[in-house]
Amino acid sequence: MDQFVWKPSFEIGIEKIDHEHKRLLTHLNNGIANPNITNDIFDEMKQYAKFHFSDEEILMDRVGYPRLVTHQQGHRMFESRVEQLEGAVNNGESKAIILLISFLRDWFLEHILAEDMGFANYLRQNMNEEEMKNLFVHN
Repeated sequence: MDQFVWKPSFEIGIEKIDHEHKRLLTHLNNGIANPNITNDIFDEMKQYAKFHFSDEEILMDRVGYPRLVTHQQGHRMFESRVEQLEGAVNNGESKAIILLISFLRDWFLEHILAEDMGFANYLRQNMNEEEMKNLFVHN
């Protein structure tokens, strides 16, 4: 599987969230480059989910995003799937790490580029540029 390269079209326009998405891409590329380092990959994914999902959900709640519950369900599905795949790797299933990398790739392409972009579009429609810049000032 080829490494992912960050593209400007991946940016949703919220600096903190874009930075966290770039971090996910780095973790994904680390997994592609080093598929045998499974504990590190799972630890990185769980840490990423803990902080990033919290940031997004707090922000979505703060601005009254109408798809918050659906978005949260997607986040819980991500956490559950990572746990399932970690269990499979720990049980010696050799293809589980490849499934994890494929899942992360699909998550990046589907969730971030569709769901998170939808949130960014909602913000742009309901906030001015200055308000968007200040979204994480109080975080």
